[in-house]
Amino acid sequence: MKSIKNVTGVLVEGNSLRELVIIGTLSILGMAPVFVQQSLGDEKRKPNVLFIMVDDLKPELGCYGEKHIISPNIDRLASRGMVFKRAYCQEAICMSSRNSLLSGYRPDTAEIWTNRDVRNRLTDIAYLPKHFRDHGYYTVGMGKIFHGGWDDKKSWSEPHWIPENAPYEYRTRAGRRMVEKIQQDAIAANRLDPFKGVPVNIRRGMPYESLNVKDNELGDGQIADYAIEALRRVKGKQFFMGVGFLRPHLPFVAPKKYWDMYDPNKIQLASNPSKPKNVPQAAMHNSSELRMQYRNVPKKGQLDVSLARNLIHGYYACVSYVDAQIGRVLDELERLGMADDTIVVLCGDHGWHLGDHGMWCKHSNFEAATRTPLIISAPGMKARGGKCSSLVELVGIYPTLCELADLPLPAHLEGSSFSALLDQPQLKLRETAFSQYPRGKIMGYSMRTEYFRYTEWRNMENSEVRGRELYDYRKNAQENANVVDQPQYSQIVENLTALMKSALINGVFK
Repeated sequence: MKSIKNVTGVLVEGNSLRELVIIGTLSILGMAPVFVQQSLGDEKRKPNVLFIMVDDLKPELGCYGEKHIISPNIDRLASRGMVFKRAYCQEAICMSSRNSLLSGYRPDTAEIWTNRDVRNRLTDIAYLPKHFRDHGYYTVGMGKIFHGGWDDKKSWSEPHWIPENAPYEYRTRAGRRMVEKIQQDAIAANRLDPFKGVPVNIRRGMPYESLNVKDNELGDGQIADYAIEALRRVKGKQFFMGVGFLRPHLPFVAPKKYWDMYDPNKIQLASNPSKPKNVPQAAMHNSSELRMQYRNVPKKGQLDVSLARNLIHGYYACVSYVDAQIGRVLDELERLGMADDTIVVLCGDHGWHLGDHGMWCKHSNFEAATRTPLIISAPGMKARGGKCSSLVELVGIYPTLCELADLPLPAHLEGSSFSALLDQPQLKLRETAFSQYPRGKIMGYSMRTEYFRYTEWRNMENSEVRGRELYDYRKNAQENANVVDQPQYSQIVENLTALMKSALINGVFK
């Protein structure tokens, strides 16, 4: 591995040095990784793995204490597994978060920070499903596991599958009608590229839609169908199956029966629609994923109440729609008699803003974007049905699954396992969870602790700090005021600044 520079300009060379600095730093921070030896001569069959990812899913679910959400199947999984109440992604955008989780690298090491970045430094490592395949597992993938059309073909024992109607612009009937009209006009004008010069929001249509269709007339129902068929095919094999559901990513399209589960008059809008006091501008965004890509959404300013309520309604409907598809897959796993021998993981790739701070979508370092649901059920776990408040990171899923399946841990992993929490959820394995988000040439490095979130916005060329944030969750869980400059927090800021500096120098972000 060639030499690289971290954000402070410190040279880090080779895997061996990387491991030493990371392990040393983690030990200082009380985050020392747990090393588990494989049992020699153990002939026992290893557990299967059913790995379920849900796009843009926030921890607004029944098993997280949210009574207004209808999610009985995810809640059922939680009753036989462990709910991690404070799980954090490493960057709140699909490509970076998924590559971090699946590679075991943090975003700065992977050099993947946006959806336009492609795999660069990751050519010589095994992604999570590839590692299982290398150790005798039959690996099957479907739906959105890696991001968009990009996939790691070496990870799968058979070609990864995605439904034909997966592209977002074709998921709404209104969107399809617009696309067909654009194509017809292009043919009439003898244009080779029908979409040249056509804004994305014209192609994609409305950001939400209720359709009177069967579940499997939309992509996630088809993914559930394929997962059920795949479970039947792999019965008797030792398998790792990745099932990636597409909703509740925009557009919020779901069968009408899931819309009808919610009374629009009872849907509550965000109680904190204004940006936090004293917040650096870099911390905010203009919800461009929504504003620039869908019709009838203003380019700036607050959304009107009707539109905001319809968006939240659509998000909820999509959550319940996906929950039903997850239930079908779990039912088949049980019907085939494989539930007791299978590790089931369910997680989102990041959270989502629903109008809080005036923002929609993800793309921030706030709690709403970085915190995501994580539920794990594993054979033999002792704290079944428990809830864990310990801080965990999605980059730790890779080593956690290796330990649960008794596989060796690859040397390149930068996350730490939290498998011990499945037996002892009261353990405190780490003091911090790290996330980050770029704004052009500025990178926001964010650190979540027990009671605080501390963020530094740094110039990526010279490491100059351009803005700071501190939120005290003991006094305001909604992050409505940045208190970094308030005198009573000076000692806390000093301590967190030193902790952040140590993390950056010693490779926790690298």
